[in-house]
Amino acid sequence: MTLKRPSFANRQEYVRCFTNPAYWHTYIAAICVRHGLGDYTIVRAGLPGTNPVFIVNEIYAVKLYSDLFDGQYSFSVEREVYRLIATQPDIPAPALVAAGELFGADSGWPWPHIVTQVIPGLSMSEVQLSDVDRSATLAWLGPLMQRIHALPLRETGPLPQTWEAFVQFLTAQRAEVVNNHRRWGALPTHLIDQIEGYLPALTELVGLEERPVLLHSDLTSDHVLGRNVAGRWQPSGIIDFGDAKVGDRMYELVPLHLSICHSNGHLLRTFLDAYGFDQALQRNFVRRAMSMTLLFEFNICSEIFKDVPAAASVNTLEELAELLWGSVLRSPE
Repeated sequence: MTLKRPSFANRQEYVRCFTNPAYWHTYIAAICVRHGLGDYTIVRAGLPGTNPVFIVNEIYAVKLYSDLFDGQYSFSVEREVYRLIATQPDIPAPALVAAGELFGADSGWPWPHIVTQVIPGLSMSEVQLSDVDRSATLAWLGPLMQRIHALPLRETGPLPQTWEAFVQFLTAQRAEVVNNHRRWGALPTHLIDQIEGYLPALTELVGLEERPVLLHSDLTSDHVLGRNVAGRWQPSGIIDFGDAKVGDRMYELVPLHLSICHSNGHLLRTFLDAYGFDQALQRNFVRRAMSMTLLFEFNICSEIFKDVPAAASVNTLEELAELLWGSVLRSPE
């Protein structure tokens, strides 16, 4: 039987199907057969994201890349990240098992895909963590992210060690920043009206004198895994590098602080002290961190008002910045 290429009339149709194991089962089966992965009887959806991800027999994670979200680039980026991680066996991230395209590119979208090993456990977003366990997880994440940021990058390829792509990305974000926040509707109108006047020039925002580093760029609670061992949460790894970039470390802190730390400055300081809160990161910290928050690719600001009730009453972006990021500087060493 000829495998019919997945096709969606629009994003709404895609959203209705992309986490449905029944819809994707024949495609997952074809990928398992192609790469010699054995039995594929137990298939479940991973956490919803941008692209379809399915867990096969709790051994393999299969991810397909849609053409609706620049899938070819994400495929190339994620495959390159796994190549880099493979050079450092102490980094707890999935190992790449296989990669390829489900169809030929001559008559439609080829549906590129990767297969990785599964890291056992649940994501932080699926469990209720105590303050002690959350703090311990952030202390564990600090050295891990330092090692990821130190990975040696190639001069060419999807993730070259240059500032060019990151500056282009922020320039595009800057051009649409007000429109994005009006569309998302997370920030109140009076704060959106202040964005243009608040954001510094990119030359002031980005630490161009530093070496650009590999960024996960979406380090949320969905992407940190762990499990309970003897009544305590133990982190086991991080996943999903499809949004990886090469750029400024400050950008990495935005989802980590607003999602994993729930905007708690003490918890972020725990991470930073374990990571190394150096002078380059401390430079104009509050203004740069708030600016990266406003320029972030996704609607991360919706998290602020869930976790920081006082944010609803601020009058200026300066006040919001101090509320979110100033407490990090005030936390004890």
